[in-house]
Amino acid sequence: MYVDEGKLIRDLKRGKRSAQQWLYERERLPLYRMCLRYAKDAQEAEDFLHDGMLKALQEIDKYRAEGALGGWVRRVVLNQILQELRRRPKLVSDEMAPDRIEHADSQLDEDLDEISSAELHRLICQLPTGYRTVFNLYYVEGLGHRDIAAQLQISEGSSKSQLYKARIHLRKSIIKKYPSYQYRTS
Repeated sequence: MYVDEGKLIRDLKRGKRSAQQWLYERERLPLYRMCLRYAKDAQEAEDFLHDGMLKALQEIDKYRAEGALGGWVRRVVLNQILQELRRRPKLVSDEMAPDRIEHADSQLDEDLDEISSAELHRLICQLPTGYRTVFNLYYVEGLGHRDIAAQLQISEGSSKSQLYKARIHLRKSIIKKYPSYQYRTS
């Protein structure tokens, strides 16, 4: 329906339902996939998507066309997800000693190369919320620990700790599912 993105933006800012519906349908699938990475289940992902899209439509006047509309909507939805996760009690667990965090688990990277993306997604979804959130922000969104800390309102040390714990948890899950990995790392 909308070939001209400028017309879409104008109609969105005017509150036209047809434009809102068109944007929702266009962005729904990629946003839902993003929401799944942060949600504990499909229903929570749907809730994240719904709340995030509502927020984007409510704040459409803040869009300044300095980048793609889809990218802006994605950032609004992600920020809405992170805001919801921050409201939860104890998003992240206590920090670990920095010397343990600095030890890189490079074998995990090799293990992940041999696991299907669907299986990896399933294992990541099983991580505790704090681990999963930091893992996704770091590896999927490409944020550094300083940015993650700012987004989640935690310390950089907590971000590093959560990522380290997520990697250890994933490694244990991989070894449990694929016992042969345990012997490759000795």
